[in-house]
Amino acid sequence: MKLRDQFNRLYQLMHDQKQPGLPALADAMHCSERNMRHLLSKMQDQGWLRWTPARGRGHHSELEFRVTPDALALDQIQGLLAQGELEQAFASLGRQQKKQLAARLPEFLDLRDGNRDVLRLPMYRPVSTLDPMHAYGRLEAHLVRQIFSRLMTFDHQTRSLRPVIAHHWEHNEDGSVWHFWLRPRLHFHDGSDLGPEDVKASFLRLRDQTSMNQRLYRHLLRVETGPDRRVSFYLKHSDWLWPHLLATSMSSVVPRQRARNFAQFPVGSGAFQVIRNNPYQLTLRAFASYYREGALLDEIDLWVMQPCVAEPTFDMQYGYTPPGQANQQQQKVDESGCTYLIMNPDTPLLRQQSGRQQIAAILKPELLFPEPEPARAPAYGLLPEWQHKTSPEHHQRVAAGTRLRLISGQTKEMRQLAERIKALLEQAGFSVEWKTIPLKEQIARDWLQQCDLYLGREMLHDDKDFGCFEWFGNDSHFRHWLPDSMNQWLDKQLCDIQSMPDAANRMQAYANIGRELVQGYWIIPLSHESHFVSVAPHIAGVRMTPLGFVSFCELWVKKDLSSTN
Repeated sequence: MKLRDQFNRLYQLMHDQKQPGLPALADAMHCSERNMRHLLSKMQDQGWLRWTPARGRGHHSELEFRVTPDALALDQIQGLLAQGELEQAFASLGRQQKKQLAARLPEFLDLRDGNRDVLRLPMYRPVSTLDPMHAYGRLEAHLVRQIFSRLMTFDHQTRSLRPVIAHHWEHNEDGSVWHFWLRPRLHFHDGSDLGPEDVKASFLRLRDQTSMNQRLYRHLLRVETGPDRRVSFYLKHSDWLWPHLLATSMSSVVPRQRARNFAQFPVGSGAFQVIRNNPYQLTLRAFASYYREGALLDEIDLWVMQPCVAEPTFDMQYGYTPPGQANQQQQKVDESGCTYLIMNPDTPLLRQQSGRQQIAAILKPELLFPEPEPARAPAYGLLPEWQHKTSPEHHQRVAAGTRLRLISGQTKEMRQLAERIKALLEQAGFSVEWKTIPLKEQIARDWLQQCDLYLGREMLHDDKDFGCFEWFGNDSHFRHWLPDSMNQWLDKQLCDIQSMPDAANRMQAYANIGRELVQGYWIIPLSHESHFVSVAPHIAGVRMTPLGFVSFCELWVKKDLSSTN
């Protein structure tokens, strides 16, 4: 690096002088002529310049620069990018150069790094946390599943539960006691053993520490460990959904001892371990001591970059194809759940059902979505298969000067829908103040008493049965704006659901809850979303889930067969 710095300085001082003498060069660089001659020789060996010293009286030395400092920096950066060292590449650049490099990052996604199997994938926002207890975003939850292990998993193809780090489980007659036996020879990424005490500590942490999902574990009385790597959960009441909860990303097993930067550099026991996490990238390396079949790739390198177009036509991209080459395959994934509007009952207009009903009448589906859209359909219930919404034909006259404060997220889809809501409410006579806030602020909820309307989105994971229970049962936004009597009724319904062994009966009970929430205008379902996934031709092993993600373990890079002939 020192030689490069000296070259940059020499170029700035002498790039417009073709015949400087050695004394002039030494003087400019503040060194002796001998040292200057040595520097020129080393730079010439690198191919950066050509130096011809003067020979004889009347002849002049000649200095020819063969590269510029910018070109030299680009070569260095390309080498760093090939090695996946984004942070080091950006560190050497100024603000404008960083913007230019960020715009060109897609060009470097397919650079090879020796003989290792590395797949580089773009992601369009940084990861907020990798602590399973606080991984609320869809991206974070997926990454947690790659980094950590759980007692159970839900197989979306067979629609059934199966054990993971547990190899067997049993329960008592009423589903209030659950026993799990761990596999032998389980290890965390740092080499430490994963045992029953780690499982016990993980679930007591989930029960006792504050999080959006803490409510889901509050009926856990105690956890006991026993012979043969047994872990036993004792619950306050029957819960036939308990093994479903153990399959969620938030129920991942974490070490009893965790570093202070655990959320950024977590230690798990999953197929991949975190080796790099900075504002520019997240790098996952295959865990050699993984207890199951290992990953097909050596590394997954996720680069944070801006979309190459202002409005990308996909939500996730697996692999990169340069413009003009083979087209990427587009896959459409329909989501469970919906985008919805909730209303603050402390606002005088919205305290009574008639006021909430007035908002619903203004936001009719045919007005919000006058034309069919590829990624959005009008919602008539909280799930696509539920038909609970009744839109009043007319709404009352709005008093002049009535103000409503609307808050939404900052994604493209949420901004577009919030703009339509604002326009319809203003057409009806309201004065609307609209503010967008990032996901982190939405979770913090400091805005709850500073707005009247909140535009939210709920996406259920693969297990729709438990997804409904989690939505209604955890610390969801809408529950903060329900009256105490409604929250008590909801908790009673959910407790009854936990006592139902049959999944069909549980789904019918969820539908009844959805009907009460929608027809009481506590939640106004607005739309059901689809998202698009882009897959490059050379990426294989893509088995899509309803969330639009794939297991990183199954991904591999398919080489071009024609190049081997």
